[in-house]
Amino acid sequence: MRSQFGRRLRLKAAAQFDSVFKRGARLPGRLFLIVYAPNRERRHRLGLAVSRKVGGAVARNRAKRLLRESFRRAARPARNGYDLVVVAHKGIVACGQAEVDRELRERLQRIDAAAAPSGAPAAAGD
Repeated sequence: MRSQFGRRLRLKAAAQFDSVFKRGARLPGRLFLIVYAPNRERRHRLGLAVSRKVGGAVARNRAKRLLRESFRRAARPARNGYDLVVVAHKGIVACGQAEVDRELRERLQRIDAAAAPSGAPAAAGD
């Protein structure tokens, strides 16, 4: 099975980012902030916002690689799809892949739990 971070899983256009920032909810974390809004698909799509505050080009690219890989590992079909914009914080560059994986997985579980109808049990494996 090929596990790639394909075009259909990405937010690229400025209008897509603007839409998420306008209508989305915020979920802060130690390594990054996630702004998320529902989409019409059964999968999450990812957009990255990594500013110069994170560091130079090498640091920003490392942050993006860490986040993309964590998303690729955590991505699975979802009951409700969301467009996610991840805003990286400065400390992410010093972290390892496992730490970023753990925080992203926790955030995605919180998003999925918030989306579940009240009183309904969470899906198996969550």
